[in-house]
Amino acid sequence: MKTMYYIIPIVFVILCSCGTTSRMTYNNGYILDSEGKVLGNYANGHIFDTQRNIKGYYANGYIYDKSYKIKGKYNNGFVKMNYATDSIKWNESYSNTKYSDCLEYDLYSNSFRNVQSLCNIDNGKLWGINLYAPILCIDTNRTVWSNMEDQNGELLFNGNCYVGKYPNDKNIANSIIDVFGQKWVTIALPFPSDSIERNTLFCHEMFHYWQDSLGHTTRIYNNVHIDNKDARVLLKLEWQAFYAACVATDYLIRKNAILDGLVFRKIRQGKYVKYYPDETAFEIHEGLAQYTGRKMAVSTDSIYLHFLEQDMDAYMGKEDLVRNYAYLSGVILGYLLDKSGNDWRRQINGNSDLGLMLQGAYNINLPSNMDMHFQESKGNYAYDEIISFEDRRDSIKTIERRRLVELFTHNIKKLPLKNMQISFDPNSVVPLEGIGNIYGKARIIDNWGILETIDDGVVLISNDWKTVIIPYADCVVAKGNVEETDKWKLTKKNNNISE
Repeated sequence: MKTMYYIIPIVFVILCSCGTTSRMTYNNGYILDSEGKVLGNYANGHIFDTQRNIKGYYANGYIYDKSYKIKGKYNNGFVKMNYATDSIKWNESYSNTKYSDCLEYDLYSNSFRNVQSLCNIDNGKLWGINLYAPILCIDTNRTVWSNMEDQNGELLFNGNCYVGKYPNDKNIANSIIDVFGQKWVTIALPFPSDSIERNTLFCHEMFHYWQDSLGHTTRIYNNVHIDNKDARVLLKLEWQAFYAACVATDYLIRKNAILDGLVFRKIRQGKYVKYYPDETAFEIHEGLAQYTGRKMAVSTDSIYLHFLEQDMDAYMGKEDLVRNYAYLSGVILGYLLDKSGNDWRRQINGNSDLGLMLQGAYNINLPSNMDMHFQESKGNYAYDEIISFEDRRDSIKTIERRRLVELFTHNIKKLPLKNMQISFDPNSVVPLEGIGNIYGKARIIDNWGILETIDDGVVLISNDWKTVIIPYADCVVAKGNVEETDKWKLTKKNNNISE
């Protein structure tokens, strides 16, 4: 039988009979009152009542409640609680919520073990190193579950994993963050219920943990051109051609489909030559991470292609691609490069172009007349369906852009960005040409405090990343250090914010 863990609202009900800070002792796993009566037990960082329900935690001389707040100390066999001055009602009754097999502690510790196993199976085959890394899984209440002890000793071991509270001055996101005295992979909960999607996410972020050390450092990128209709059409044609190459079993058919995809890609890059470095940087940064995640999470080509088919269906119908398209491109290009037999991963650096690498791996010569080739081949890759979708989207987006320009040029508040942290939904980024990018589900931290969007609220960040613009400045309700509308909330560190 698996151990059951109990989540309770307040710690140390086992001590309620004392009522004061009178002497309590601990010895050989037992907690005793001043008369020697057993109040509970302690073991492996846990404090239990006599029914073996978890009531709190202990570590490094301190006693903690469920929220990991210090509630007392222990030393040399004696326990001293400061609850006499606490607002906690130590004699209230408790209804324990049981978390067993599939929930909290077991779920996270099992996920950590699964990911570690995948990393050990790979053990450097992909990138020359074992990718396992320190991980923090963080829920919306900022509770943390970790696979490793932190350098500051702030996380407590609960028998399966390490637990603690995530600081409010850090954003919750799937990312790489310095906290608790070191660098971590952070996973925003809840994570995917599907085990392959979950393992893909973990391995994606662990690749980011090591990416710079692998020599893959890229420039800052901003692919706003991908919001344009013709760029989207060419990108989707590229995907369709490369996907056809992925599922082809005949080498010549695969090579011809790759040729078509490269033509679509080259035409797009030629039309938007200014953004060529941004495109390649995005594919190296996020594309390779998603390829790595998927590659490590599946065991066969057939499973890889099954998930690729699902990804294709999803991305072909996405309204916004600016901040997410490389996730699909990387998975497709990585698969085709693997099938070439070329040792391409050892050649990657921060300036690599995966398309050029693909062209070289299959020894492909591009046609002299790219436009003619485009006209001759586009019909093989759902061109009419793509055009129909993009025409409809473009008409809607034209109206939406006018509304957004009005929103972010009147009744606005501006905040400077000096030391920004940001989390946002990458599937809802909307560029406004000449102004900046609009972000939904955003949380921004800077010297002035914390800015959070509410519900469908959005903010705009200038193209130079020096200013965040907030709408509805004429609807602000101020209370203390908080300014708020029904679309955003600004919690200020002080009242002197220079705009």
